Amino acid sequence: MRITIFASGSRGDVQPMVALGLGLESAGHRVTVAAPRNFRAMVENRKLAFHPFAVDVEELLRSDLGRAWLGHSSHSPALEVRLVSRLVREWAEPMAAESIGLAGSADLFISGVMTLDVVDALTKSSGGAHVVALLAPFHASRSGSVSLQAPRPGRDSLLNKLAGQVTQAALGYAFGSPGVEARRSLELAPRWRPSLGGSYRLSLANTPTILGVSPLVVPTPPDWPHWLRTTGYWSLPEDPDWVPPKPLSEFLAAGETPVYVGFGSMSTRDPERTLEIIASGLRMVGRRGLIHGGGADLGQAQAVTEMGPDLMLIDDVPHEWLFRRTAGAIHHGGAGTTAAGLRSGVPSGVVSHIGDQPYWGRRIAELGVGAKPVARHKITPGHIASMVDQFQQRAVIDRARDLASSIRAENGVGNAVSFIERWSSLR
Repeated sequence: MRITIFASGSRGDVQPMVALGLGLESAGHRVTVAAPRNFRAMVENRKLAFHPFAVDVEELLRSDLGRAWLGHSSHSPALEVRLVSRLVREWAEPMAAESIGLAGSADLFISGVMTLDVVDALTKSSGGAHVVALLAPFHASRSGSVSLQAPRPGRDSLLNKLAGQVTQAALGYAFGSPGVEARRSLELAPRWRPSLGGSYRLSLANTPTILGVSPLVVPTPPDWPHWLRTTGYWSLPEDPDWVPPKPLSEFLAAGETPVYVGFGSMSTRDPERTLEIIASGLRMVGRRGLIHGGGADLGQAQAVTEMGPDLMLIDDVPHEWLFRRTAGAIHHGGAGTTAAGLRSGVPSGVVSHIGDQPYWGRRIAELGVGAKPVARHKITPGHIASMVDQFQQRAVIDRARDLASSIRAENGVGNAVSFIERWSSLR
């Protein structure tokens, strides 16, 4: 079977799709990963076919609009939706055109949340099956454990389901514009409209869906549809030939186990202040720290020269390799980073910026495997210090280790491949 996977977003969005692609290729299918051009090496180094999209999402996150989105969205979900919809509209036309160009190239198209509508338009016009691959639980439910914006997070409630339907509407509004452009070009009737349910909810109806998270973290509720399968995480195998930079190895060996702090591709307008908050919080508890420069450009902050010997600024390092060598990880709560933290077996804490990040921070705390989360605009050195203190609680350490052991025993990619193959055979 010819399969094209649409993988859009930052590294944490694309990497699980590449892992899924490797699983499908190993099962005998011909896989192409269609992703932003900056992920060419990630895909081609693993011998998968690559189709580049012109948009570079991580570059967009560093734009003025991207920084405004990431800098203000933690204040208000409504503001976040407005800002991300503006950001998506900037690349809607080229994304639609490049996606339409893939018509007829595959028997099956797999979309993520950001490409759902455009792939729906593509398959409706030109044929091919459609499977949705999600990295967070976007389906509405009464269960607070699986609801991104849960008014009643600790129990079942109709309010949770209503909030989930509003979230679906917001997703349709935020990410629907590439699908609008695709339908216009393909002369299909428009399906998107900014109303409750939106195009996102309509497109999901009866569309086979796989959720690439552990059922131990997102337990399947009884009111989810039968065509939705929670498979376990889609993780790339670790590279056995990867060797850490010598300064990092020396720092790890030089003293007490450090804490990791990093916010991935999340940019900021004030790297100086961000670095100051992180460094001050770690000093408050006397803890050594590894600080990831990332999209926040912390490596460009003048304060780097004043960090001292107990703090080290690092570039990209394989998360699971690194997290296992720390006393805990403070991160932004992206789905991919959250998965790496949970699999590593050390406590985590989330400083949420956008989207599903507050949910992952809440789940980490609810599961007892990490610290209470905090929104980005509220972060202080005291929050950093408090998270580190929570990492040292014996019960948290033990729960994190036990959950990781169970998660690593799951075969998320294999379960996803089996679901896709079984569904395809029934068509």
